[in-house]
Amino acid sequence: DVGCLDTNRVILAVGKCTYIHANYVASPSNPRKCIVMKGPLPHTCSEFWCMVVQEETKNIVMLCNLSEQNASKCAEYYPREAGEPMVFEGDITVQFKTKEMLKFPFETTAVIEVTTLEVSVPGFSMHSCSHYHWVDWPDRGVPPADMAPLYFLNQFSNSREPIVIHCSAGIGRTGSMVLLQYAMEVLEKGDVLKSMSVYLDEVRAQRSCSVQNEQQYLFVHQVLLNFLQKTGWLPQSLDPALEAFRKSYRKQTKGF
Repeated sequence: DVGCLDTNRVILAVGKCTYIHANYVASPSNPRKCIVMKGPLPHTCSEFWCMVVQEETKNIVMLCNLSEQNASKCAEYYPREAGEPMVFEGDITVQFKTKEMLKFPFETTAVIEVTTLEVSVPGFSMHSCSHYHWVDWPDRGVPPADMAPLYFLNQFSNSREPIVIHCSAGIGRTGSMVLLQYAMEVLEKGDVLKSMSVYLDEVRAQRSCSVQNEQQYLFVHQVLLNFLQKTGWLPQSLDPALEAFRKSYRKQTKGF
C-alpha cells in the first residue's frame, strides 16, 4: 500500500468522513492543478463524489479498468450507460447523461471514453462533470508514446478547478501523466526544461512514489522528445540521436 502524504492531502468538509486517499499536486501555473488519488473502493465511493462536488471538479481522469488480469483495480463508482442513477451512502446520486469516444486528429491506438455525468450531493446544487476513461493503458506499463497523451491532456489543460486523476494505486499511470503535464506547462511558459528528475522529485514530494518504474519514466521522455521533434523545437542535427533513443526505448518497453 502507498501512504497518503498528510501535508497536502484533500480534507473533506462534506459528508461523514474527512479522510480520502488523495493529494493536491501543483503545476507551474496552478497550486492545485490536480487531485491525485487511488481508485475509489466500494466503501469510499461516497467520499469520492463528495470530494468532486466540494472541489467543483469538472474533469475526472481514470487510467485503469475496473478489473485487470483477474484482479479488482477500482470500484464501479459511476454509471457507464443510460438507466437508473447510481446511489451511494449519504443519498448521493450519480446520473449518466452522454458518452462518446474521444476523437483524435491523427492515427493512434489510444481508446478513451468520455462520459458526461450529473452528481447530486445533499446540500449542494446539481454538479456536472466529464469523466475520461483511458481504456487500454496497461497496469505498470505504458501505451504507445505517440501524441495521444498530449492531445488528451489538452482537453482540460485550461481547467481552473482541480483535475481528479486516478488509476489503481494512484502512482504509476497517474504519476506518469502528472509528470508529463508538469513538463508541458514548463514548455508552455517558455522556460527551459530541466532534468526530468527535478520535476519528478517535485511531483513525488506531493504524491509519494509517483511514476512506478523505469518504463513509465522513459515513456514520459519519449512522448516529450516526439513532441519537441515534431514541433521543430529540436534541430535536425539531433535526429540520429533521437532515433537511437527511440530504438532503445522500444527495446526497454517491449512487453510493457
